[in-house]
Amino acid sequence: MPTVTVPLSTYTVTLGRQIEVSGGKYYAMIVCTASDGHLYLVYFTRPDSITPANFYNPAAKRGGAFVPYDLYPTYVDLLRNEKPLKIYLNSDKPEWNQLLTGDEPVGEGEH
Repeated sequence: MPTVTVPLSTYTVTLGRQIEVSGGKYYAMIVCTASDGHLYLVYFTRPDSITPANFYNPAAKRGGAFVPYDLYPTYVDLLRNEKPLKIYLNSDKPEWNQLLTGDEPVGEGEH
């Protein structure tokens, strides 16, 4: 069961009226690049789109998730305001692919 949890170093946001990949239609895509070169692609589906299955290819260091567009603000908020961030990718259970925060102290609040 190849899995990886690695620190996120950069991200790129792509917005468009219709981005088409893997038979699906998307309003947005975020490419998260990890410090070791892994890529986590998050596709934000249009309501009229099919939703392909998540994936992780360890040899290519590439994983992805297909999520509803209404989650887009949540992902952007995490990327802009939280650190450290990590990506978790799982080839046997790609539905578990995720973006996650690092350990944070309880009650940290906003500064």
